[in-house]
Amino acid sequence: MSNALAIAAVTATLKDLLNNGLLDHDLSAIGSYSVTAQPPDRITTGSTEGNQLNVFLYQVTPNLGWRNAGMPSRDAAGARLSNPPLALDLHYLITAYGAQDMNAEVLLGFAMQLLHETPVISRAQLRTVLANPSPVDGTLLPGLFGTLSAIDLADQIELVKITPNFLSSEELSKLWTAMQARYRPSMAYQVSVVLIEAGGAARSAPPVLQRGPGDSGPQAQALPPPVLQAVRNPLSPLLPALRLGDAVQLAGQALARDGTLDAVFSCERLGLVNTLATRPGASARERLAQLPTPPQDAAAMAAWAAGVYTVTLRVQESGRPAWTTNGVPVAIAPSISAAPLTAAAQTGFTLTVSCTPRIAPLQEPGVRLLFGDAEIAPASLSTPADPTQPTTLTFAIPPQGAGSYLLRLRVDGIDSLPIVATGLPPVFSFDPAQRVTVS
Repeated sequence: MSNALAIAAVTATLKDLLNNGLLDHDLSAIGSYSVTAQPPDRITTGSTEGNQLNVFLYQVTPNLGWRNAGMPSRDAAGARLSNPPLALDLHYLITAYGAQDMNAEVLLGFAMQLLHETPVISRAQLRTVLANPSPVDGTLLPGLFGTLSAIDLADQIELVKITPNFLSSEELSKLWTAMQARYRPSMAYQVSVVLIEAGGAARSAPPVLQRGPGDSGPQAQALPPPVLQAVRNPLSPLLPALRLGDAVQLAGQALARDGTLDAVFSCERLGLVNTLATRPGASARERLAQLPTPPQDAAAMAAWAAGVYTVTLRVQESGRPAWTTNGVPVAIAPSISAAPLTAAAQTGFTLTVSCTPRIAPLQEPGVRLLFGDAEIAPASLSTPADPTQPTTLTFAIPPQGAGSYLLRLRVDGIDSLPIVATGLPPVFSFDPAQRVTVS
């Protein structure tokens, strides 16, 4: 999700898009020009008027498709349950000014053509415009807002779309009258959708270990085309994520083939691609693989990261070109160790957490520790230069009442698994090494 800088980030992106588009065309015949984002009443007009293209945000409206997402956000006692997104549509007025005859019409025509050819702002465009040095600098904001980054807009779930909005003469007249500015040729656009989400602490329930007595639940079987259907831990299909060192079961249809089948794990957000060799399973409907552990593979600490991966099977058969199956998503959860595991009641203390695999720089702003049902931001985060060493985090734990508190580290929205499995069939229980006892 994006944050409070998202509106400014969209304005900066539109300004950059128009400026770069005009630079790609030879407009030397009209002289020098500029692209700005100012209120129209502050722009100089009249005999000293220059060639200028202005981007002005004149209205913000709720997005009807997202306005009720995530409700309710608080319980009966007023405690925060979740952070529902604020979904907005932004309305812009693109206005052209000219120093001579036809200059304003030329600038407006090029602007409309550029926005017509760019109906969607891609994530790559947003990252390019908002990367360091960013035109929307979060350090300008006081307090906690100084930690925000405008580039988060590129990671929101929906793409940003640009749609022309043809205003009537009456609407334009009212708009320019309200702005108390001289009218110039203009075109309105709607930019949708911008999702702003708060970063406040929210309650989070522990993972579900059983679906009722006896762990009974529905079973489903897919139709049999030769596709990859699921990637999971063979200990239990209910585990929400895999960890480094876990066995991997790839389930599907017609997976027993002559040739080599490799499992390709791709994380688009972090640009990671890892390949694992697979071996036949118990039937033609499954393949097995093994995620590496840092002791076995020193490169695994940096080559992998917590996050959501798309898994495909790459098939290489003799005399045929290699091909891949469909992709299915799977989450890789972080593994943690913590110290100390005991603390005195009503006394704050510092908790040190080691995270495997390492936390990527792009993931650092969203890292949180779930201490019981409370969310705590890290006091410090250190990733050593040595790629074989884990990330170390420290958390300032406020005074707590006596009790036992479960620990989970949330990286990119994926929680570490505070559980251990014993016996066959496996029985799950909470890991005592991921629990702090306060007494």
